[in-house]
Amino acid sequence: MCCSRQQADDKTNKATFQLAISYREKAMLKASWLFYAAALLRLAALVAPANALFIQPPSTTIPYTSLKLPAADRLGIPYRGIAYDAGKAASLPGFALSLNAEFGRLSPGQFKALRKAYSGWSQTRPQVIWKADESYTLLDFLPPLLQAANGLYFQSSRSQQVNLPSFIGGPNDAIQQRTNQEVLLACNCWGFAWEVLYQADNFDTKQMTVSTADPTSAWRAFTGRGFDLIQSSKSNPTLLSKDQQLVRNRKLQAGDVLLIWHTIPNRPTNSADNNNLYLDHVAVVLDKDLYYEKSGSGDNTPFRIPTWEGLTTNWPTSIFEWEWRRLRRNNVLASTRGTLRPVRQKPTSPVLNSASDVFGLDQQLTAIQNRRFFVLDQLRPTVTKLLSLTTDSTDDVVEGNIYTGIWVLEELVLDAKTGRASLPPSAFTSEYMRLPPLPQNPYL
Repeated sequence: MCCSRQQADDKTNKATFQLAISYREKAMLKASWLFYAAALLRLAALVAPANALFIQPPSTTIPYTSLKLPAADRLGIPYRGIAYDAGKAASLPGFALSLNAEFGRLSPGQFKALRKAYSGWSQTRPQVIWKADESYTLLDFLPPLLQAANGLYFQSSRSQQVNLPSFIGGPNDAIQQRTNQEVLLACNCWGFAWEVLYQADNFDTKQMTVSTADPTSAWRAFTGRGFDLIQSSKSNPTLLSKDQQLVRNRKLQAGDVLLIWHTIPNRPTNSADNNNLYLDHVAVVLDKDLYYEKSGSGDNTPFRIPTWEGLTTNWPTSIFEWEWRRLRRNNVLASTRGTLRPVRQKPTSPVLNSASDVFGLDQQLTAIQNRRFFVLDQLRPTVTKLLSLTTDSTDDVVEGNIYTGIWVLEELVLDAKTGRASLPPSAFTSEYMRLPPLPQNPYL
């Protein structure tokens, strides 16, 4: 669940949850989603009361001289790399830095060129306003959601919901249709990345959806027909070599999505559902060897800009496979002369669906086709769009299940003077941090 290197401290009672499964422990797991399910169940147990969905951790701004922005370099626009250092507020030292770049004052032409380079891939464009006496940073040229979330920590919460089914038991055991269940509201890497790409594929999206799907559903979504495979370390291991930056980035462009995964040991391949594959992490390409990510599922992990070095520190290339995919509409088209020109394809299929329509219970049921879960088809559509389900199963016996919430925040706020985006005030209040009560009777 995007946090394979996090170490949980069970002795503390902080408002945080972290995965406590090492690489060695994870390699011992035999089921494709057993790691995720067991970890998610543990996460729910560790969540303590918090005061808001999002918090801004204290940080200091430090120089980051090694930052490279090849797109800005090609435009001849100078910049200075900086990092916001959260220090001990981060769950791990590797999650402490959130990067940015300062451009200073810009001409109208420079401003327009940077906006095209760093958000031209998104249909939801930044609304930052050019002014002659204003100083700008890289964040100003990213889509509004990336501006608004950068550097923040998400604080997970639980809510008690009634009359939801429990699937614990074997295939011959009766389903308990009406039980009290905790719903975990959390945000992980692929839930956030899906929202970024959903907004990239839909014009002027103004609200953020928070979601945490199971890895099988997430893999299915990011490898579906809306995406093209660009390259993979499985077929070309040299992509992961530190000295192969040119090879690795030759085919990539801003807005591409990076999937990091590993194969479950001793489990046969099933091409129908990739049940021997475990999705570990997802990030979005901003520039050559520069990405945007929700760095983990724990509460003290930021939405941030990392470099290739930062990603490979947390996700060693000797352990994980890496592959890059692209929104089909962002793929380049071949001109009549055989050259490539970066033009979005004309819509030939529906735009990406929202997290509710991709990760909800109804879509999970359609994909699973397991009779034990058919009771989900009896739930109201308004309920199935708000929940995802993860189970911990061994040999067809469900040992645990947990529901996670899908929650749409209020609209982003744009500063009247600058156009910079921020999350709504409600995202920082205790009143708005839990999934609201579901209907007393969630069934049709």
